[in-house]
Amino acid sequence: MNRVLPRHEHDRGSSPVQVAIVFPFVILLMLAAVQGFLWAYARNVALTAAREGVSAGRMYEAGASDGAAKAQSAVDALGGNILTGPRISTDGSTPQRIRIRVQGQAISLIPGMSGWDVSATVSGPVERWTTAAQGGR
Repeated sequence: MNRVLPRHEHDRGSSPVQVAIVFPFVILLMLAAVQGFLWAYARNVALTAAREGVSAGRMYEAGASDGAAKAQSAVDALGGNILTGPRISTDGSTPQRIRIRVQGQAISLIPGMSGWDVSATVSGPVERWTTAAQGGR
C-alpha cells in the first residue's frame, strides 16, 4: 500500500543538510572580513607611527634618528600584537627632508599562514632657523 505523504514531510531533514553545506562558507566569509579589518588596522598603526616619526624628526635640531625612535615608540604603543615584525627605515632622508617608512605584517587568523604585508611611508620638510637677511619670513 503506497501512502502519499503531505508535501512538508518530503522535506524532513533537508534543513540540517543545507546548513551543513552553507555554514562553512559563512564562517570563511566572516573570517575573511575580520582578517581584512585586522589588515586595515595594522596599516593605520603603521601610517600613524610614520606620521609621528616625521613630526618628531622635522623639529628644529632633530634628525632622522629622532624620528625613527619616535616611530618605534608609536608602533609599540599602538600596534600591540596587530602589527608584527615592525621595521622602521629612514632611507631617502636628506638634510632638507625627512622620510620614515614603517613596514610589518598584520597578524593572521589562520594558523600556519603568514600575515599580510603592511607598509606606510611619510615624508616632510625639516624645520630650519632663518633670519630676515637669509630670506626667511
